[in-house]
Amino acid sequence: MPIRFIQMADPQFGMFSSISKLTEEEAISRSREGLTLRYVEQEFDGFAPETKLFTKAIKYANEYKPDFVVICGDMVNEADSDDQRKELFRITSQLNKDIPIYWVAGNHDVGNTPTPETLNSYRKLFGEDNYSFQIENYYFITINSSICSDPSLIPGEWDSLIGFLENELEKASNMDATHKIVFLHHPLFLETPDEPDNYFVIPFPRRQEIISLLHRNKASAVFSGHLHRNNYRNLKGIEYVSTGPVGYPLAHDPSGIRIVDLDGTGLRHHYLSLE
Repeated sequence: MPIRFIQMADPQFGMFSSISKLTEEEAISRSREGLTLRYVEQEFDGFAPETKLFTKAIKYANEYKPDFVVICGDMVNEADSDDQRKELFRITSQLNKDIPIYWVAGNHDVGNTPTPETLNSYRKLFGEDNYSFQIENYYFITINSSICSDPSLIPGEWDSLIGFLENELEKASNMDATHKIVFLHHPLFLETPDEPDNYFVIPFPRRQEIISLLHRNKASAVFSGHLHRNNYRNLKGIEYVSTGPVGYPLAHDPSGIRIVDLDGTGLRHHYLSLE
């Protein structure tokens, strides 16, 4: 039986306003790895641009009627902002109640270096950060990539996560799942799996451990966000797809969402601009 889901990433309520407060020099200095922050001449407060874009994304989801929607992290720009989060949830409530929504933890949701406090806060607001679900014979696994990125302040969380991922992939393999798909926020890599560490990817040792599990269990695809642009790679038959943002875009890709179709013959997806 074919199914369809919509992947969103980085609605990040408050980012447009945050960028608008940077000087041109600050915008240039904060650009990383070839991604350029677009200087905004007029400073403003609030999150009107994010409201407009996320409302449009939810409207598209209601029209497409997917089997579920997944949001791959960075729901808000400031994890402690009640206003940003309230607007996120207000618009999310407009999603048809028959369409499940799945949250994925991002670095703006739990911190670049998560702590027990930030993880507990996230779990109270959004639910579990490492979990799986099934639809028909399709198996989906969600992990908190901020733990993979820097687990230094949360002893035991990395071991728990990698053990969970191994168990879930093996479970999916044992049931001969048609597709095994992983959702996370950070891409595992941008160009090649042995590339040097940088701000956007999971550090090499933990990256390699995850990739090894994916290959051993013949995963179909890994979907991420974080880049605020699109990025596509295929490694040993596994698709690595980073999806552009619902919110503030970097580089040349517009704000958008990804439509993904799955069936027994394969996986197809395309990026839909919200602009």
